[in-house]
Amino acid sequence: MNPFEENQCSLGRFQEVSYLKILYRKLFPPLFTVRIKSGEACLANGKLTTSFLGDCTEIARKNRIPSGWIWGCSSPGGTRLEFSSEISKRDRQRFRNAAGVHRL
Repeated sequence: MNPFEENQCSLGRFQEVSYLKILYRKLFPPLFTVRIKSGEACLANGKLTTSFLGDCTEIARKNRIPSGWIWGCSSPGGTRLEFSSEISKRDRQRFRNAAGVHRL
């Protein structure tokens, strides 16, 4: 197999993973969606406490997060947070800590 054919195979796997993520979102929609824009967190979809949104805004401003998305998904252990790529791993943990305080 030449290198060009190998790249085609890996692109196919990437498309397959993307398709599975979209299918998963359709079958199991998030409980809530938070959008961060210009350091301000606002609820885009679902229900959420205003105190958690306030904490999200505070975290976004302190850590200079200009934009991003947070999804709250149901899991057997409770609500699991998923993040867009604009939010760093360090900042993700801050949001998880805030969610633990508010018991989402």
